[in-house]
Amino acid sequence: MLITLLYILNGILLLSGFLVFRLPGGERRFSLSLVQILGAVPLLAGEYFHLFLFPETRAARLVFFSEVAFAFLWFFMARCLRETAEESTRTIGSLLLELLAGALVLVLAVYFLVFQASIGISDNQQLLFQLYSPVYFSTVFLLLAVFYAAWRLEQFWRALDGVGRWEYKFLVVGSYLICGSLAWATSYRLTYLAIVPGHLELLSLLLSLGWFLILYAVVHHRLLNRKIFVSRKVVYSFVVPSLFAAYLVGFGLLSLVLRLFGLQLSFVLKWLFLVLGLVAVGLFAFSGKMRRRAYFFISTHFYINKYEYRDGWLALSQYLQGALGEGEVVKALGQVLAESLYTSEIFIWLGDATKGFRLVATPEHAGQGVKSQSFLAADDPLVSFFETHDYLYLQDKETDQSWHQVLEERGDFLNSLNLVLLFPLAIAGRLLGLIGLGPEFTGGEYGHDDFDLLTALGSQAASALLAARMAEELAHVREQQAWSRLSAFVLHDIKNAATMLSLLRENAPEHIHEPEFQRDMLEVVDDALRRMGRVEERLRTLKDEVMPEYRELVLGDFLKECRRRLLTQLPAMEIKVDVQDGLRLKSDPQLLFSILENLLLNAFEAGGEGMSVLIRAWRDEKDGQMVLEVVDSGPGIPAELLPGVLFESFKTSKESGSGIGLWQVSRVVERLGGGITAANVEEGGGAKFVIRLPLG
Repeated sequence: MLITLLYILNGILLLSGFLVFRLPGGERRFSLSLVQILGAVPLLAGEYFHLFLFPETRAARLVFFSEVAFAFLWFFMARCLRETAEESTRTIGSLLLELLAGALVLVLAVYFLVFQASIGISDNQQLLFQLYSPVYFSTVFLLLAVFYAAWRLEQFWRALDGVGRWEYKFLVVGSYLICGSLAWATSYRLTYLAIVPGHLELLSLLLSLGWFLILYAVVHHRLLNRKIFVSRKVVYSFVVPSLFAAYLVGFGLLSLVLRLFGLQLSFVLKWLFLVLGLVAVGLFAFSGKMRRRAYFFISTHFYINKYEYRDGWLALSQYLQGALGEGEVVKALGQVLAESLYTSEIFIWLGDATKGFRLVATPEHAGQGVKSQSFLAADDPLVSFFETHDYLYLQDKETDQSWHQVLEERGDFLNSLNLVLLFPLAIAGRLLGLIGLGPEFTGGEYGHDDFDLLTALGSQAASALLAARMAEELAHVREQQAWSRLSAFVLHDIKNAATMLSLLRENAPEHIHEPEFQRDMLEVVDDALRRMGRVEERLRTLKDEVMPEYRELVLGDFLKECRRRLLTQLPAMEIKVDVQDGLRLKSDPQLLFSILENLLLNAFEAGGEGMSVLIRAWRDEKDGQMVLEVVDSGPGIPAELLPGVLFESFKTSKESGSGIGLWQVSRVVERLGGGITAANVEEGGGAKFVIRLPLG
């Protein structure tokens, strides 16, 4: 049965030579010949050793046939070496002729060596054959193939440069060892017409040594020009079974050693060890931290790359499907980072280079203090650092002056969040956000694999963020266009109604004689005119038709008058005014009053009766601006509307709100040449609006 199997293996190796017709390049043919040799050498070495152990005729005929097959494969490798050295390629016609000649030789070898060869066995177990017998000619054929291969190896070595000789030295040495061993053995065989059993054993060992040298060269220097990867998922799935198998093997070896010394484990200890092993495997299977440490060890010791980038990219692509807003993109990115990286400290900032970056994703164990103190302004040194650098790594070995400067200025901030690596979310030179990572829980350091993974995921997430922002901006523009069209129609209708009411008011005294009715009608008409005038003014504001009428204001007197007018509308609210003495401002009093009216109405709607509001104003000597601060005692502003979302149109947290009021306030402030910001009061609660206006 074994002899038949070995014949089949030799036949498979020979038939694989016909793949040469599917390999047009000389380099690929050389790779095919290497694969054949890596299979043929150990096969021939094993047959030599089998013949040494069992010197019989059937085994000897198998060895002679295998030698002919090996000579044919060795000759094919030598021809491929010539093509590689001379950078030439044989034609299909020459290949076909060589294969036909080789097939003829093999047919003759099968007929004469397997069925006709006469082999004798002496008393000292030597194999004997006659001069000019089939065995004699097969030995000559093997010797010629060996000499030809040695000649081609020498030419191949001379054609290599310094780097090539370093890569192929083990292959050449191993091949020469095989050539030398076979040349010595065949020369002795042809001289004495006999095969000594000791020579077979030595040949088996020498061929095995040569095979190991060739295999080392092929694997270490990747001479096949192919990278063979085993899926990480396959390896991970075998971790627990492999550990359990190793435990059982160790337990079995321990039992075997004890039995050799006449000892035996008791029933209790035997089953106790088995149960402990099962418990250990179960703990590993259910411990996420232990599994991640095992995955980290496998990824960093058994693979060229620490991460499977394709899996990470596909996972993020799958999570991003249907992601319409920034929040969904951030959620997808955070999930992939948590699954891929070996850290639980993951922070994500979003923003732009003009408004700064706000923290939108934090670890679950992060406190509220971390979330409220980690806004990065547009001019923050950490943000400026990424104008010239790809990442910021605290344990970087190659640093520059900018690296030391940013750590000196913002090192305390990074340490407060336990961050060691910052990576940008950027696309086309546009910074959209930052990724902050804490140290790896494995104790390892971040390296090029981590940077490559973050680059791939970061660019993909940045592209999705940019698409989401563009979609939001497009929707915003469309909303503005729709609102502008609507306001134009409403304004036209109101103007027509106002004209009709004005005419009615002019003609009514002539047709209505009852004085009481006249007074009531005129009062209603006047009230309707006032209301429509107010709506008309607001619609003009929405259409960017605000034309400020600047006047010189004594701010203290102006704010006190505003307080009086607002108290008539909001008698249940407590309003206090605190103004710096002698403060003057050149602005539009009507627009300024509308700003305060809007802010206080919002505060009253949010807090109800009993609300208190403090209006403060002072001069900022540094910027030369007037600062107007409105602070209320209400419930504050929802976090999702900060820092500037609440000033966008149609953004509101009130059930009956339209989302227009604060947007209108921001537009009016911009018309007056200033700016407005919003925040929550840290102590005592409430909302705080800060308006900055130019004094002149």
